[in-house]
Amino acid sequence: MIPDSQFFSTFLNLNNLAETRTGWLFLPGMRFKETQAWWKNGPRQSPHEGVDLVYLADSSGQRQELPKQGLLPPLWNGEVIAVFEDFLGSTVAVRHPVMDGQGWRLISLYGHVHPLVECGAQVSAKEPLAEVACGTTRGASAPPDHLHLSLGWLAPGWRAAEINWPGLWSNPGIRLIDPLPWIQPKP
Repeated sequence: MIPDSQFFSTFLNLNNLAETRTGWLFLPGMRFKETQAWWKNGPRQSPHEGVDLVYLADSSGQRQELPKQGLLPPLWNGEVIAVFEDFLGSTVAVRHPVMDGQGWRLISLYGHVHPLVECGAQVSAKEPLAEVACGTTRGASAPPDHLHLSLGWLAPGWRAAEINWPGLWSNPGIRLIDPLPWIQPKP
């Protein structure tokens, strides 16, 4: 069983955001398995591997963008098992001490970030893992600064080097799951 996460409240605290933020707002195409692109007209090349976090809702329901270079915590404590370049920055992969009944380990991936940790680091769910990368060399159709967050199960003995965005859906060593239940604030 996957434990609750304090991701949302920790994110607010790390970025000195008022507690009046009530949750994440999503445009069509920002959620897990959606096939529509939210930053341009047209479909994605493959279903979305996670969620894109761009907007917060305030207490009046107004949309607020993520803070520039906002600090990002991991969902849970864990070990950084990979840091690799992506098309808007870098990705940090964290292995958590949570297993399913068949030996698969829970992992989270934080894409389009500037890492504040190195591979092999032990990370705390209360401390910054990375900051939102502020891209400067993007095409007209590239999305604004945001965090791409994926969550999944990693097969026993599967190497971190096997993790990459183009092959994430087809990788037999990873079973992706929807991260939304663990990132929304609890009522």
